[in-house]
Amino acid sequence: MTEVRVGLIEFGKALNDSVTLPGLGELPGGQVSIGRAVRGARARLKRADRILADNLRLGIMVRKKFFSSDLEPVTDAGFLKDVFVAVGRRDLGNGDALELYTDDRVGPDLSGQDGVAQVVAPAYDQLTGFHVQVLVREGVLRFGALTALSRGGQPMRVLGLFGPGPVEELPAGQPGTVLLGFQCDVPPMAGDALTAFHEPSHDHLERREGVAVVHGLNDLGNGSVVAAVEVPEGRGSVFTVGTRARVLRPAGTTFNERSTVIASDLRILSLATGGVAARTNGGARTFTVGLAFRDLHQNDTIEAYVPADAPVLAPPPVAAPAPAPVALVDVNAASGPELARLLSPEQVAKALELRQRQGGFPDVEAFGVAIGLQPHEIVRLRKRATAGRVALRETGVRQLDI
Repeated sequence: MTEVRVGLIEFGKALNDSVTLPGLGELPGGQVSIGRAVRGARARLKRADRILADNLRLGIMVRKKFFSSDLEPVTDAGFLKDVFVAVGRRDLGNGDALELYTDDRVGPDLSGQDGVAQVVAPAYDQLTGFHVQVLVREGVLRFGALTALSRGGQPMRVLGLFGPGPVEELPAGQPGTVLLGFQCDVPPMAGDALTAFHEPSHDHLERREGVAVVHGLNDLGNGSVVAAVEVPEGRGSVFTVGTRARVLRPAGTTFNERSTVIASDLRILSLATGGVAARTNGGARTFTVGLAFRDLHQNDTIEAYVPADAPVLAPPPVAAPAPAPVALVDVNAASGPELARLLSPEQVAKALELRQRQGGFPDVEAFGVAIGLQPHEIVRLRKRATAGRVALRETGVRQLDI
């Protein structure tokens, strides 16, 4: 299995939480915080430390036009750009994220069927892509269902279901319209069968324990490696002996960052903090990890995870509580000395002058662009700063896209 993580869309960071798409309703808005978002990409829904759903698809992706409230379809969105998407879920909210990935060899389970519909008439719209009129022949067709056309192509999600108004499902014998967006590798035709596949119910698929970046290696010569690792700033990680781990190798630049999963289903064999063996890292941000995997490089990321069906490990020993999180600095209200914790004196002076002149900043990204920070500096700043709500003066100019 070769999986490549190509991007991350985080919801709650866009200038607008949602937009209304005619004929479809509200689409949630997110910001591309890692890599790029490509229309049609596979996606996982991540909420806090849980993976709630997999095999989603970026079936529709739109942006607001510059200097306008009109919407336009986009096939690709880069780092720090705002997008509005449809993936077959209605519950995307602030704090959620879509982890975008490609994987040509491993697909969803298509062994069970929930329903079969016959395509009566296909149609195409420039903004929302393909939609088809169908008649359900067997079972039931539901919003968000994983489907496939009889003539082949990649599995798709039902992005919208209408009969004639928006509905959650279409039972056997009922006609309706299915929105498929831009997922269709094979254009639908009249007479095609659209099969909906069964997916078992679950609370979550996986729990992400945390990540750590490799900074040093010691090959023990017996097929295993001990790695000195550090938890990235602003992240929390709990590593425990016996849990699973995967190794990701980064590639690309800040504007097109991606990571390849080069190993999965490894086991954490040992942990040590301060040179003392332990069952868990106990909140420590620097520690060592032992893995039965020798192809480990500096700057690789170790991701600890627990599948939903994994047996529960014995609880680790009680450790000292993790340090309290550092309070975020509000760039719209902080004093000069508070801003000096984040910026150089020249940048502080410029920030105070701009804030006085324009009344504040819509978000941390706009603040970073205004004072001249580089993209990687803006990424670090997001973990240490926030932008309180302000009433900005109308300038007629939108936030600069990087």
